[in-house]
Amino acid sequence: MRVSVSAEIKQHLKTEADRLKPCCAEAFVRGERLDPIEEGSEKLCELCGRSYIGGAFCAYGTLTDPKKAFHLEFTLPKGEYGLLMDLLSAEGFEPKLIEGRKKDRLYYKGSETIEDFLTYIGSARFSLEIMELKVINEVRITENRRANAVYANLDRAATAAADQVNAIKLLRKTGKFELLSEPLKATAVLREENPDASLEELRMLFEVPISKSGLNHRLAKLISEADKIDGLK
Repeated sequence: MRVSVSAEIKQHLKTEADRLKPCCAEAFVRGERLDPIEEGSEKLCELCGRSYIGGAFCAYGTLTDPKKAFHLEFTLPKGEYGLLMDLLSAEGFEPKLIEGRKKDRLYYKGSETIEDFLTYIGSARFSLEIMELKVINEVRITENRRANAVYANLDRAATAAADQVNAIKLLRKTGKFELLSEPLKATAVLREENPDASLEELRMLFEVPISKSGLNHRLAKLISEADKIDGLK
């Protein structure tokens, strides 16, 4: 069973921290404690800020299971978010802030921002995993929409066919059926005999197949003639 994504990322960052340059390793530890960075120190390099943020994530960060939601946050001691927020913003990762009574939270929700953040702190593998999940989710959503559209069309077609059959029954019951034109009678008989047929299937059952628009017109005419009869609605 897989441990949490957050735990995997933190284990990865701590393992990589053992390979960092001394200044970055120190920045990583400072990030875990939220200790200030000596900006004027000659020991700092351009990667120390990244290491500091990685350390802060190990101590205070969580990433929600990407299969459920795209959400990354730092839960920090009250009033101690300033330095980390400044560092994140300076690197282009300006977070949202929620100040609570006992804890403060810095967080991100956009998948692309989280992908970039994970790559930045040295966890590109997990960033790629989120990208893959996002693609899978988008494909699933698209397929669901298509399936829903198909089901909706089938439902509309079934409802329309039922209305047509009911209209034909009413025309027969009231003796109006015999007053219909021969093309309408032929159409009514085919619909009665094939209540579940689609328009495409139904139009091909005529001795000489008719167009779908022509069939639609005939079926609409049957409904119209039935509507004229009192008691239909």
